[in-house]
Amino acid sequence: VAGGGDIWWGKRQSWLKCLDAAALTGDATAKAEKWSYALSLHNLSTPSVGGGLVFVADTGRKIHCLDAATGQPCWTHEIQGEMWASTLLADGKVYVATRRGEFVVLAAAREKRVLFSASLDGPVSGSPVAANGVLYVATQKHLYALKKSE
Repeated sequence: VAGGGDIWWGKRQSWLKCLDAAALTGDATAKAEKWSYALSLHNLSTPSVGGGLVFVADTGRKIHCLDAATGQPCWTHEIQGEMWASTLLADGKVYVATRRGEFVVLAAAREKRVLFSASLDGPVSGSPVAANGVLYVATQKHLYALKKSE
């Protein structure tokens, strides 16, 4: 069992599973699963998928990068707080924000590269959003709008 003590939502571990959609008929429990990957603790976020990779966060303070075809881990990255929001995959980068106000940008690649890290003014519970060339990150106090300088 990962972690220690009781967790308020009652789950001590979770898994990211890949299912074959063509096998999702009848009792697909055994035949649809392509791979399964154990996460450190409970997961509240939705995975981001692109470029043959899957990115997902868990409340065990880790970001995971997996090979989408096999489920084999490429890397993990320790973060400074639980992540309730989902990762955002955009512009070849993975954007991450935590409940401790940590904001991290990682390369969306098989080898881990941290491109940027900053402390924001408060907890982040929602996922970063990209629209019209602007990245939006909301803390409990402010909405940040970040645009690449030209």
